[in-house]
Amino acid sequence: MIDKLQIEYQRFSAKEKEIADYVMRNQASIMNINIRDLAANTYTSTSTITRFCRKVGCATFVDFKILLNREVQQPRPETRFFPKTQQAYNDIINATAEMLDTEQIEQVVTLIKKSRRIYVYGLGSSGLSALEFKYRLTRMNIIIDAVTDSHMMIMSASLLGQDDLVIGISNSGRTIEVSDALDAAKKRGAKVVGITNFDHTPLSEISDICLFTPDIDRTGDVHFINSQLAIIYILDVISLLLLEDGSLFEARQNTLKALYHRE
Repeated sequence: MIDKLQIEYQRFSAKEKEIADYVMRNQASIMNINIRDLAANTYTSTSTITRFCRKVGCATFVDFKILLNREVQQPRPETRFFPKTQQAYNDIINATAEMLDTEQIEQVVTLIKKSRRIYVYGLGSSGLSALEFKYRLTRMNIIIDAVTDSHMMIMSASLLGQDDLVIGISNSGRTIEVSDALDAAKKRGAKVVGITNFDHTPLSEISDICLFTPDIDRTGDVHFINSQLAIIYILDVISLLLLEDGSLFEARQNTLKALYHRE
């Protein structure tokens, strides 16, 4: 249910977003309040909460609480720094695994294997993830490049065709430079894959396939927790599935041998 609130967040009205924010911040205590209390705490009305519940597939607030209670885990009290960081990482990884759509991941793997050229677009920290993915797939003898400059994104997108694939990475889904480049690539006939936190955003709307990751803000006081952790997890899954192909596995082994031999 928390995953659904995040993915559908952009479709909510301003008041519904306040309800969603409150629920995500107070997951453990929602079971102990009634609909009138929630309305008072979010400065909304019981009718607004009922509409909110129906929008996420629940007939009543009680049904919503039951579904929420099934997935809510009481946070483990922790004061030491290292275990607290470990718990935050575990929460993000577990949430990412739950959000993964196996069929979509397999479709992305198929697109990568059959595409003539692959570009991965990302700015800032997402650009670092794009570069990491490039290095991995290059070792498998896959023609891929990572583009982390907005001008280069538009230029490369304008040269793509029907046999090419573009992967756009943006946590918010609202990085205009990335979505504009994806739009240009799609108009040229290229396939488009998005990796983001939210549905109903420019990136998700333009993508042929969109893979969703959890927003790390949902874990609470995250400070400097890597915002790319969930994205790297997805790239790990895709990489492992690609390595099930014998030729790709052999190519990776050859590149590793070359590197080890040089050392």
